[in-house]
Amino acid sequence: MRKNESFYRHLLQECQSADLQHRLEAWRDLRRREYLDLVEAQFLLDRLNSTSHWQEQTAILRLMSQIEKPLPIDALMAILGDSETSPLFLRMEVAHTLAVTEAVEAIALFVRLVLDAREHPWLREVLTGDLAIWKERIPDELLLTLLADPEPAVCTAALEVLRDRPPQAIPLEMVLPYLQREEKYIREAAIKTLMAAEQRVPIDPILLALHDPEPEVRAAASHACMSLVEWFPDQIPLELLLQSLHDEYAAVREDVLDAFGKIPLRIPMEPVIAALTDPVSYVRCAAVETLGLMGERVPLSVYPVLQEMSGSDVSPHVRQRATRALLQLHGLTPAPLRLPTIDLTLEELGE
Repeated sequence: MRKNESFYRHLLQECQSADLQHRLEAWRDLRRREYLDLVEAQFLLDRLNSTSHWQEQTAILRLMSQIEKPLPIDALMAILGDSETSPLFLRMEVAHTLAVTEAVEAIALFVRLVLDAREHPWLREVLTGDLAIWKERIPDELLLTLLADPEPAVCTAALEVLRDRPPQAIPLEMVLPYLQREEKYIREAAIKTLMAAEQRVPIDPILLALHDPEPEVRAAASHACMSLVEWFPDQIPLELLLQSLHDEYAAVREDVLDAFGKIPLRIPMEPVIAALTDPVSYVRCAAVETLGLMGERVPLSVYPVLQEMSGSDVSPHVRQRATRALLQLHGLTPAPLRLPTIDLTLEELGE
């Protein structure tokens, strides 16, 4: 008998328990243990058809995408294609399972459903997003059609699929108009897709987005600036970035300071020093880290400020980074960071 095979049989029994929590734990254990070559696809399909709990359906389909034995593709396609009796979330999970397992038999069904405006937008969004998995099996014409789809969620998902293309293959002229769309998440997606083109990206549209009325869009633009200052160090006007240091959205201020850290010899000192008193801890972290990269440009009057922050700042992350910055400014090499990089207080979460 194979080692632990008796426990495997026990897990199969637990998967059929009347207790939902027991079943969920059993599905989890089957995924964690060395049983993927033992699990039968038909058993999973039977259990999938016997439950109406979305958590369990998700757990079964996640396991189904990992097992080594052939999947019941026809049965899964029947679930996906059944808009009358199959629940929406089940169809969405089945669609993703068929995609991640690259079931080529399902491509025609995918195409039919994603183009059907009568289907639920959430399903069409999932189907569109999973097109990236199919890669060259999906014709460009389909993706271009979805980019022009009137459903914003589908359009956004199509923009995300474009990001998986090689940088030189992203059609910039086709993406740029989406920066003017009314929906903020489409504008945000367009910025990220443009940035996937790397050094082909047009600079001005990204910089203009720093003044977008929506904070999420401005944050996408400010995050992009960290790459722009590396790719085009002499073409980025610092005035725009300096204005964004006063943005009400903390993530924008943090990104700008991180971007300044990429060009420490070009940036003015005073705005970075002023950011040491920012009310949000992760913005202070970014300011401290940038100062640590500015070397001899940092005036001696800032050293006592960093010394005080290293011992008394309310955030342990700021204290640690202030200590590291002082070591750097004294020509020493600090140890690698060990604390998590996210530090959100309740006040900051409400910002």
